[in-house]
Amino acid sequence: MFEEADVLLKKNKQIIFLKVKCRKAGKRIKELEAIEKSHKELNGKLREELDLEKKNHAITREDIQLKDIEIGRMMEKLTRKDS
Repeated sequence: MFEEADVLLKKNKQIIFLKVKCRKAGKRIKELEAIEKSHKELNGKLREELDLEKKNHAITREDIQLKDIEIGRMMEKLTRKDS
């Protein structure tokens, strides 16, 4: 009879231990989900910023090409006048 009580006591202690462990795991899962959400938001913002920078870079390259073409034309005119 005492053995059965000891077994039940041990099982109850194990159950309590596992319940506490499950609660802690649940809290940790919620923390990790919050971290994941903020990570996704940050990642989305960074992707938007990167896309904007890519567009700005492409526009800048086009501007530089147009300026180079214009400088070439001006140099051609100057060389014609000099000759």
